[in-house]
Amino acid sequence: MENKVCPACKNENENSNEFCIKCEFPFNGTDKEKSIHIGRFIGKKGIIVDADDALTKSQNLLYLAAGFFLLGIIINFSVLLNNWFALLFNVAVVAVIVVSGALLKKSPLLFLIIPLFVLLSIYISNYLYDPNTLMQGIIFKCLILGSLIYSIYNYLASEKFKKKYNF
Repeated sequence: MENKVCPACKNENENSNEFCIKCEFPFNGTDKEKSIHIGRFIGKKGIIVDADDALTKSQNLLYLAAGFFLLGIIINFSVLLNNWFALLFNVAVVAVIVVSGALLKKSPLLFLIIPLFVLLSIYISNYLYDPNTLMQGIIFKCLILGSLIYSIYNYLASEKFKKKYNF
């Protein structure tokens, strides 16, 4: 006897099951109940698309952040020539952000956490050195950090959904 395939999550179930073992689709429910369940399931499945969109936006914001750091290096180049450590540090930050952006889709969680940690470390150390720096570029800082945190949240929710429904 062949198993039945759930029309919502596409997982196999034993013919005797009244509900899908993964998504609880009501095999013996009314057409209305089945339709409502499939609609809700499709809505939940949208987290996968949302996570991918958030990753793309975070990738673009990482490139933008790297561009701003690079612009800062160019503008302050004559000052940075007198402080090789600051110059190399800024170049390393740009490299980390660009590499994170480039590899973001290959290992999302890792390459979201690395730039988040680097940027938070820079913002906190700048604040400790000079508290006035906290408000400089606050909108951009909130945008980039918020985007990275939102992408981490969406990615984890997407992975949880994929694991639960065998995607």
